[in-house]
Amino acid sequence: MKKLMIAALALIAAATGWFLYNKYRVVMPPVDVARSEIGWVGKSIDDAHRGKIQLDSAVVEVQDGTVRAIRVLADMRSITVEDITDPEGKRDFVDHIANADFFEVDRYPTARFVSTKVERAADGTYAVSGDLTIKAVTRPVSFTAKPAADGGSLQATLEIDRTAYGIVYGSQGQVGSEKDWFIHDAFTITVNLLYGSGS
Repeated sequence: MKKLMIAALALIAAATGWFLYNKYRVVMPPVDVARSEIGWVGKSIDDAHRGKIQLDSAVVEVQDGTVRAIRVLADMRSITVEDITDPEGKRDFVDHIANADFFEVDRYPTARFVSTKVERAADGTYAVSGDLTIKAVTRPVSFTAKPAADGGSLQATLEIDRTAYGIVYGSQGQVGSEKDWFIHDAFTITVNLLYGSGS
């Protein structure tokens, strides 16, 4: 009887240990970099353009089914414009936003986001805060990330003030603007990260 009780207690202890191990361990499911997407939209007072940027790498840390941290590295050299169909016009536009007037991708080939706080809300979304680095300038940003039902993706939209990163070309009153024309300082980034079962 005593041996049976010892065996039962040992089994309970092992099961408890396994449960706690799985509850508190941090896992990093693989991110599908090729299929994940970063989109951008920029607007002037009378026009708008949209395009994409490829991921260089990304890490999502998950603990007990909950996202705890996010790190994303974007390849700025991959920036495209999607709404200009004329080949020459497309090339000229991309060359311009890739040069020193905008993202200066030869000098700053990557942009980076590193979360500093990720909290899950009652509705299942995440309140994310972190540091966004563009052109070697780092600024804090906050946004809401929405997970897929299967936990295999995160979607988020960020409004970014480009002038906070030293990108002032075409801003009202700056070089490239005109008396009655300028490019808005805010641009929009949409992110869709596919990872784990969703990838």
